[in-house]
Amino acid sequence: MTTSATPTAATQRSDRTASPSQGSTSPASTPPGPAVPGTGQALSRWLRKAWIWFVLAALLLLVALPSMLRQSPDTRQLSPSSPAPNGGQAVVRVIQAQGITVHPAESLEEALALADEHPQAPVLFHDAADHLPETGLDRLAEEVAPERRVLVEPGFQALGALAPAVSQAGQVPDGDPLASGEGCGLPMGREAQSIEASGRAYRSAEAQVCFPVPGTDSGSTTDPAHAVLETADGTVVIGQVGVFANESADAEGHPVLTLWSLGQSSDVVWYLPDLADVAIEPGPPTMDQLLPDWVRPAGIWLILCLAVLMLWRGRRHGPLAVEPLPVIVPASETAVGRARLYERSGQHGSAARALRSATLLRLSRGLRLGHGASVEAVVTAAARTTGRDPLQVAAVLDVSHVTTARDLVSAGRALLDLEDAVHEALTTDHAAAEQASDSDGRTP
Repeated sequence: MTTSATPTAATQRSDRTASPSQGSTSPASTPPGPAVPGTGQALSRWLRKAWIWFVLAALLLLVALPSMLRQSPDTRQLSPSSPAPNGGQAVVRVIQAQGITVHPAESLEEALALADEHPQAPVLFHDAADHLPETGLDRLAEEVAPERRVLVEPGFQALGALAPAVSQAGQVPDGDPLASGEGCGLPMGREAQSIEASGRAYRSAEAQVCFPVPGTDSGSTTDPAHAVLETADGTVVIGQVGVFANESADAEGHPVLTLWSLGQSSDVVWYLPDLADVAIEPGPPTMDQLLPDWVRPAGIWLILCLAVLMLWRGRRHGPLAVEPLPVIVPASETAVGRARLYERSGQHGSAARALRSATLLRLSRGLRLGHGASVEAVVTAAARTTGRDPLQVAAVLDVSHVTTARDLVSAGRALLDLEDAVHEALTTDHAAAEQASDSDGRTP
């Protein structure tokens, strides 16, 4: 009972104030709506506005494309493809000119595979940053024979795994070139005669040595330090990286050492350990590893269901409807819709205040008090017109007590009765005035 009363009261008020033109709208009187542009027109209009952005994007692409396509240069020391001063491209090309094929290896696995594929090829090894761990060094020592190893400035770990009979003896001081020395037992050292003074020095009691370092053969030192050694099992240790570097490949006797150490076969394996060879210890398990096996397929299934739901709820029901503007809505529809909103949200006090404001507006209009009339003036005029007590009229217009739907229905009916009483009294007075005017006109 209380649910249907609220829209009914609001509908009765709206029907009184709605003009006949607002109650219905015939198709003939509907103003024509604006023309809707077609897809082609809209696209061409958008292209005219956005052409500058296309031009800017094309220019940006032309500027960035060469940088994206250009490969970053290999800056590793002794890199066979690097033309930098510390690269090894010049030595590689000299070796290739002698009919020797150089096989660069990017990882330990590739180096071992190339060494196995070419069993007679020497393996050049240079690990300036000690990237290769001990396990990798052990594998290299197991699978590459000692006589095939050419170690360039090896560090402590590399010596321990690949040339255990050799020990480090510090850095070679800068100065005059190092001579091969009278006790040089290596043909390549005697042929080279001299090398630049730089790099590392090494000691070994069992190796053939050349190029002694000045100042290391005095005092209590039994084994002088040398820059080039060959162990008893055939491993060559060269402590001067400049022998194979571009900037000093042709200095002193460096070309002789290069061709002698690497030119004994038709192939050379060039191995420079990189970050790819660094051993990464497994960390704690990730969240993906801790999840059960069924979570992954269930997640995929939920994503598919969500996609289907979005397609279902977001689909368009046919083409867009074009409605002429302005849209004329009957006053009763807006009043009913507003009343339902008040009812759904439980705003009974707000609905009562809206009904009271509408009643005051219509009473002031009917009593010809003007839009700016106060509540007291409306109460006084309504009481005088209907013959009611002003306190009774004021009580009807007081809706501050409305908190429930039942109170709203009662207040709405009381306001409606007051309006009906005022309307009826005004109609009666108007009819009486017309009758009196007619009788006065017929008096002789």
